[in-house]
Amino acid sequence: MQSFFGKVVLITGASSGIGRATAELMAARGAKVVIHYRNHIQGATEALTMIQEAGGDGHIVQADITKKDEVEAMVQEVISMYGVVDVLINNAGGGVKKSSFMEITEQLWDETYALNVKSILLCSQAVLKYMIPRKSGKIINLSSAAARLGGAGESIHYASAKGAVNTLTVGMSRELIEHGIIVNGVAPGMVDTPFHEKFAPKEHRLERLIASVPLQRAATPMEIAEVICFLASAAANYMLGETITVSGGR
Repeated sequence: MQSFFGKVVLITGASSGIGRATAELMAARGAKVVIHYRNHIQGATEALTMIQEAGGDGHIVQADITKKDEVEAMVQEVISMYGVVDVLINNAGGGVKKSSFMEITEQLWDETYALNVKSILLCSQAVLKYMIPRKSGKIINLSSAAARLGGAGESIHYASAKGAVNTLTVGMSRELIEHGIIVNGVAPGMVDTPFHEKFAPKEHRLERLIASVPLQRAATPMEIAEVICFLASAAANYMLGETITVSGGR
């Protein structure tokens, strides 16, 4: 089992789903976990309460991570409290809404890329100001199996944004390793989270997607969290620029 005793971990979008599971798992393994949220304060508060009741150390921060000034204020708050950020998990993202290719508007395209790609740029740059002088740190970017599958018919905008995340992960890893920063990614497939309830009627979409998964089920958020924790641990210190697909064989 990986130990993160004393490590400070900032997780974006940690009020629900994969982010929340990762926060709870890393806290259970000794990390000081910073739970970021944008709107869902109830979920963030519940996650923090669970961590603290289990004897863990945590803190919640609010920001719109598509806005540079809010990101920098968020990171400064973390630095003021803990002094460092050892691990940044760029988990926040989403499909905004479903759309066929011909119906994708310029606004939807821009919002999708801001949430899934620009947010990684802004959060990583803000944290790296403190990681680089220490020549130490890990960044883990959340992509999606959709980047490989293309999202035809409903989410090409989301899939292409996650493809950009894969490229970012490789490029960041090459440029930042000279500063001692290790960058990798995780690409989940079908995961049982509120994401799918928002993106399309659950009973139809989940049945169709699960039928295409060789394991014949969706992953749990905790199963994805385990892979994220692996990449954040010393066991993955010789991995660089990789994006691990966790998709049940799809």
